[in-house]
Amino acid sequence: MHLLMAFKRSSALAAFIFSICLIGISADQEDSMNQTISNNNNNEPVVCLIVRSGSNPYFDAMRSSAQRHATKLGLNLVTYVTSESGTVGGFAAAERNIALIQKCVTEDGAVALLLSIAADDPGSDTEAAAIENARAEHGVLALAIDSRINGVDALIQTNNTAAGEAIGQYALATNNKEDARIAVLYCPIEDDLNIYERIVGFVSGFGLSTQYTDPTTIDDPNSTRTIDFYSDPQIIAAREYKCSVADSGRDATLDILASNSGDDAPTIIYATNEVGGFGALEALREKGLSDSNIRIMTIDGSCNGVAEVYDGGFDANIIQQPGLMAQLGLDAVKAFLETGKAATGFTETPFGLAVKDQVYPYATLQTEAEDICWGAVDDGTSDLSGVGVGAGAMVGSEDTNSGGGTVVCSIG
Repeated sequence: MHLLMAFKRSSALAAFIFSICLIGISADQEDSMNQTISNNNNNEPVVCLIVRSGSNPYFDAMRSSAQRHATKLGLNLVTYVTSESGTVGGFAAAERNIALIQKCVTEDGAVALLLSIAADDPGSDTEAAAIENARAEHGVLALAIDSRINGVDALIQTNNTAAGEAIGQYALATNNKEDARIAVLYCPIEDDLNIYERIVGFVSGFGLSTQYTDPTTIDDPNSTRTIDFYSDPQIIAAREYKCSVADSGRDATLDILASNSGDDAPTIIYATNEVGGFGALEALREKGLSDSNIRIMTIDGSCNGVAEVYDGGFDANIIQQPGLMAQLGLDAVKAFLETGKAATGFTETPFGLAVKDQVYPYATLQTEAEDICWGAVDDGTSDLSGVGVGAGAMVGSEDTNSGGGTVVCSIG
């Protein structure tokens, strides 16, 4: 049996309504705006896809898959990036995103916005206002793609809590719980709700007693995301790293190993994204520990990362599907144009679980894992249009749920 999950939650996203001010476009913003791909057919409805980075393979996979699917649906896709290098954040990123949104609706004549921009940055409230304005004044459909931003009609992304739980349950099933010594590498949780949920999910899946803020209150603007990693003694170390910098993950791991060596070394390193996972792997190799019993588990599912599972570097890797997220967004746009009905709520896309131990009953088969991964090892020609038929079917399952309902697969 393999694991590919899909869930759907019907609650609508909260929206902030603010007055909006027009922001001029700087020369740097013009450079970002020039990073476009278009079907170049003015007779087709225009859809704008804005992603946060032009140098991240994850968003490359999202853009290329969206382009192919838009052509299939008869939509004219125009793509923009907030920052080509992916290093612009805070108010500067918000300013660029607002300018791009305005350009989409006033110059490109977009009927829909697919937004995979950073959430929780300073200035995100003004982005929400710009999105609300685009919807109210121009009648566009606004969908968040793998981004917990406000002001949109609906959100499409991985269920990060379920993903963390799946990898935690795998870790529990393949380790002696009493002897496990866990180290956590995490991106800043105050900046990214998805990372927070991946940790909460792993804690739950492994059965740890780690204390954290009640996840039902984390959308309260007065609440703070907190995790007391050391409230469970089986977590022997936790280090923050820069989410997009592998060297930062390496340095964090080296710091852990310096304080926890020999018989006190961790048996499991859980990295909240693949960048941190590769940093941890580099640290183990640097210390001559690549053949040790330290097992690295992570989340993202690039083809390089999946290959690392079967080559023995990673023990487990959750496979997200950025291309499928974009495709489901475009399907929602097509339905909106045909019916006038906007998508609402939260559609959770399927994910895979690539593991070294293929006897684990909930693992994704290696052939399927290699087919649905994303990034450089993939030649970019695979068509995901049959994946997740209806928003949320199980990929590769005998039950494809072609009627468009929701399939839920649980572990344990």
